Amino acid sequence: MLRVNEDRLLADLRELAEIGATANGGVDRQALTESDIAARDWYRRKIAEAGLGYAMDGAGNQSAILLSDPPSEKRILAGSHLDSVPNGGRYDGALGVLAAFEALRALKDAGVTPPVTLEAVNFTDEESAIMGLMGSKAVVGQLTMADFERSRVEVDELIRRFDAIGITRESMLAATRDDVLAWVELHIEQGTRLEDAGVDIGVVNAIVGIRSIHVVFRGEAAHAGTKPMALRRDALWGAATFALRARELVMRKYSPGVCNVGVIRAKPGAFNIVPAEVYCALEFRHGSEAEMDEMQADLIELLKECAAEFDLSVSHEATPPVIPATMSETVMGAIERAADELGLSRERMLSFAGHDTQNVATIAPAAMYFVPSVAGISHNPKELTSDADCINGANLMLHTLLELTKAYA
Repeated sequence: MLRVNEDRLLADLRELAEIGATANGGVDRQALTESDIAARDWYRRKIAEAGLGYAMDGAGNQSAILLSDPPSEKRILAGSHLDSVPNGGRYDGALGVLAAFEALRALKDAGVTPPVTLEAVNFTDEESAIMGLMGSKAVVGQLTMADFERSRVEVDELIRRFDAIGITRESMLAATRDDVLAWVELHIEQGTRLEDAGVDIGVVNAIVGIRSIHVVFRGEAAHAGTKPMALRRDALWGAATFALRARELVMRKYSPGVCNVGVIRAKPGAFNIVPAEVYCALEFRHGSEAEMDEMQADLIELLKECAAEFDLSVSHEATPPVIPATMSETVMGAIERAADELGLSRERMLSFAGHDTQNVATIAPAAMYFVPSVAGISHNPKELTSDADCINGANLMLHTLLELTKAYA
């Protein structure tokens, strides 16, 4: 059975981790900064050394290309991203790009000409240094000029970073593709479900939707010493009670869905004044719009109940949601057949983090799979996936691509 070159894959992972390396063993390659550009240059050189084709689109997305004969009009894509969060880990994103790249090298080394052209993609700025999932948004036509005005860097800095790799806002908007037959992404799990279950591969069947609600509880300011406890209209009591009961509700009724109250601000904000107003930011996630609708209705009803319990008023305002992405049965099936062929145990699971796959799924059949993360640690210099799991992931990518070429030839 055809396999990847294990030593070459692991050597590439180590070599890449030296680019943007931090003193505590992590990496810092924020999108289109000096270290990210160095990693992009490294990837381009590796592609040339492998004798594969190279391309960069108007969004800065890089591809290693293994052509079919004759070159097919449409292509099967795989990959992830090389950029990182500040002081992040060496596997997040990088493993997905290098596994796809190594799969193409292994095919070329074996003299295999696929019936469909294959690409190993490095998407620009998955980690939101400029804007979240920027490169894949460009590919699927989700970017607008207004998005650049809302970017996380000032316009002058945005233009400077784009100039550094030879792209523009206009070229970003023109980077839409219509030649994608299918997409598959390997990623570290960033959690402990696979490790806890002793399972090799998590086949992602949906990437969760995300909804956020701004909430304000309003009560009455009072002297914290003289106002009797039973007569207080303490806005913080309402917010705190909601946070605890929301946890209970979601664990009881919506598992494996999640919710979080990540911001709380009390006014007037003094030791000796009963809080008159509390703002809190609520976020919740699940795998389908129907489940999200039910969660939202229950959480809003709970807001009202907690406010009434302490004689408070409450208001809420939702922000634009992230829509759940359902994965393709065809691509999931290819992953599962390849896993079975390789003797890797597998189970289907939700992804609770966002990934480029959720964007590509809007234009083509798409799916992704996870390999275990030691102790679930990610976005952290201690992030670790074992060499054996990295190799499993790369061999699974190789055979998934072979399965997909059969499905889409």
